Amino acid sequence: MKSSGSTFDSEVWTKFQQAADQFGKKSYTTGVLRTADGTAARALAEDLTTNFKKTAVQAKVEKEYYEQLNSTNQQFLVAVLFVTVIMAVGGVFGVMNTMFAAISQRVKDIGVLRILGFARWQILVSFFLESLMLALIGGLLGCAVGSLANGWSASSMVSSGAGGGGKSVMLKLVVDTNILLAGLLFSMMMGAAGGLLPALSAIRLKPLDAVR
Repeated sequence: MKSSGSTFDSEVWTKFQQAADQFGKKSYTTGVLRTADGTAARALAEDLTTNFKKTAVQAKVEKEYYEQLNSTNQQFLVAVLFVTVIMAVGGVFGVMNTMFAAISQRVKDIGVLRILGFARWQILVSFFLESLMLALIGGLLGCAVGSLANGWSASSMVSSGAGGGGKSVMLKLVVDTNILLAGLLFSMMMGAAGGLLPALSAIRLKPLDAVR
């Protein structure tokens, strides 16, 4: 009965007599009916919602019901993406500031390299690779710390409608291989975006002016 990480993971099936006293559920809040097919299920849901307004019945097809419950997960996902974008912008400026500081301290070294015959593109590649290395180290440290949060969980109470009561949904944080690889790739992208502009500024230095 494994549900592959879907909203069904939030359910625990037990006898009503055992759960009623423990959770304070003295009456039923949800009923499940089986129909011949999806079309019949949708028609029955509309009929029950329309004709049983006095008891505030809100009938839904099972798929739509769980999609509504899953909307809470989507809200969390949007919030996480928003925070990620804000942190990414800060990370890009952090890498950019670090590389500009490194270049300002190596102006004479850049001039000497140019006089010795190093091409502009070689200077560009050297500083660009340095920014990528910084991003890789930061990404590895971030993934190491983030992996400690694997398995953390939190519960959230969501509403299933006017007549369906509420449901307690368990949210579990999963940090698997795909997440770690995506984090490393994302950190490398931030390093590339933050290191490109400083590297371009380094190749604009004139050799004779740099060694003065």
